Amino acid sequence: MNRDEIFSVRHLESNLKEHSVKSAAVTIIAQAFKVVLQIGFIALLSRLLSPNDFGLIAMIAVVTALGMTLLDGGLSMATVQRATITHTQVSNLFWINISLGILLTLVVAAASPLMSWLYGEDSLLFPMLALSSTFLIGSFVVQHEAILKRRMQFKALSTIDLCSVTVGNTVGVIFAYKGFSYWSLVFATISTFVVRVVMTWWVVGWIPSFYQKSSEIGALVGFGANLTGVNFVNYFTNNITPFSIGIIGGANALGLFDRSFRLASIPKNQALMPVLKVLQSTLVRVAVDPQKLENLTISLMSKLSLITFLISLVMFLSAEWIVLTLLGESWVEAIAIFKLLSIATIATPITTLTAMSLVAMGQAKALLKWKIITFSILLMALIIGSFWGMWGLLFGVTLSALFIRVPLFFIYAAHYLPIKAKQLFLAIASPLLISLFLGLLFELFVINLLPSHSLVSIGLYVFFIPAVYIFLCLIIKSTRRDVIELVGLIRDNLKLSKFTK
Repeated sequence: MNRDEIFSVRHLESNLKEHSVKSAAVTIIAQAFKVVLQIGFIALLSRLLSPNDFGLIAMIAVVTALGMTLLDGGLSMATVQRATITHTQVSNLFWINISLGILLTLVVAAASPLMSWLYGEDSLLFPMLALSSTFLIGSFVVQHEAILKRRMQFKALSTIDLCSVTVGNTVGVIFAYKGFSYWSLVFATISTFVVRVVMTWWVVGWIPSFYQKSSEIGALVGFGANLTGVNFVNYFTNNITPFSIGIIGGANALGLFDRSFRLASIPKNQALMPVLKVLQSTLVRVAVDPQKLENLTISLMSKLSLITFLISLVMFLSAEWIVLTLLGESWVEAIAIFKLLSIATIATPITTLTAMSLVAMGQAKALLKWKIITFSILLMALIIGSFWGMWGLLFGVTLSALFIRVPLFFIYAAHYLPIKAKQLFLAIASPLLISLFLGLLFELFVINLLPSHSLVSIGLYVFFIPAVYIFLCLIIKSTRRDVIELVGLIRDNLKLSKFTK
């Protein structure tokens, strides 16, 4: 086989829908297993470690998350999006990623004493030095994963992800049981990266050539630079809240927030977001036809909001049961935080889909401008909220997301997409109103009358509330269509053809 053949996407041209179907189905199944595993590992580790242990690693994660944002350099998406790309070009991108990995490892290692001093935590130094190695390890897998995404080989990606997370978390549980406290989380992270690199190289079977100056990668690097700018600003948007909580409330408060946030994010990050990443390849392929992109985006937005608001509704109402069951009685202070975060995380899938549509249209620069705007809004909300301590910060994040950042993003994105802002608002309106109505109804008149750990409560959260939500959606014409189509998609193995008509 010619070395450039591994980057060919000709096999997708005639059956894009079929590949989308299979990719989405495999991803959903794999993520279902991953959610169960992660919930189990969260429950185990939360009983073996203290909030302070999680808080210390979360402090380090504020820095390492920035490194991972810069490590990609936007070059993986450049490989995925490019219509044609050669072995030499991807090899050059590979070595750029390796160079970034080495640089980031050195920078984070050098910054470890500063972060230890800034947080006032001496025990932060050596774990941060150890975790700096993940940048070098992770740099070896950026382009290999991009090749799998380009070829829509999401079965392989899902398998690798599932195996690496399982091995990494198992290592963490073993070391936590042996009494290694926060070091068990360090070992878990490094193990996850190592397994991910080894498996990806083995599956892809591609070995890069040495860097060649003659290769034309200027356009690829330019595209990646804009996406890196987006990811860079996005990093600050995602991490300024935990950083502020760590500074104001300390390691214990950050540990409570970190566990609450991870639990609240599981349904969306581990179920909805991976499916969206699968569909990103479909968005890229239909972006040449504005009408198809409009139909696909609106259809996805309405169905995504239908699922997202149901998940948030159930999490909000069952917050006490979830936290006490999974984390234990010692985490009771996390209940209120989890409840608020179940509302705040509504925005993530909705804004992510909108951003993906912009990227599919090649509007990375426009997305970068928006990220700067949304970060400014969030920063202002946190500054105002900080006068009321940690809870002021959390309310500032939630209110600014729901009432300012999401609405403004719809209006902003409509200037660059073949979609009107009104269409985006209407796509989420009905599920939003239904979830608000049911949330108030059950919170005020039902939930407080039931014992938090009874079988009746479990039946209420798992069956009755979703059933009432779906019933109300069936009454309204627009959401009725979405419910019927979703049921049809599930029944017919997720046939995405309805999205692209």
